Amino acid sequence: MGRDWDDSSGDSIPRKSGFGRLGDGLSGLGDDGVEYLKLRWTSLRLKAVDTLSDSLSGAFGFVLALAVVLVALTFLAIALALWIGEMIGHLSLGFLISGGGFLICGVVLFFVGRKLVENSLVRHFIDVFFTDNDYGDDSQE
Repeated sequence: MGRDWDDSSGDSIPRKSGFGRLGDGLSGLGDDGVEYLKLRWTSLRLKAVDTLSDSLSGAFGFVLALAVVLVALTFLAIALALWIGEMIGHLSLGFLISGGGFLICGVVLFFVGRKLVENSLVRHFIDVFFTDNDYGDDSQE
């Protein structure tokens, strides 16, 4: 009654008990866990590469647009200085007045615009790095 032997065929071969079958399932579970961790690590690396490439392409686009805007502003500043100088009759005073105006604008933007830029950058990075898709919600793609 307490034997784990199959006597029906007469071969006296031990059959597996319930605990033996459970052991086979647990050893497969360990292999599945290792495979899951490898796949999860690969997924995290791919997500990091995707986020990094999005960030770098956005930064490159921003730097390129900023360079174009700065060149345009330089020409506009020269044109403004020439126009002011022509209006008052002294070209050097036109450049001085226009430079002083830009200096005042720069100081105001430094103190007031600093927080605006920081807040917008923080919001942008939160959107880039912490999307809803991080948790398996693919409804927004």
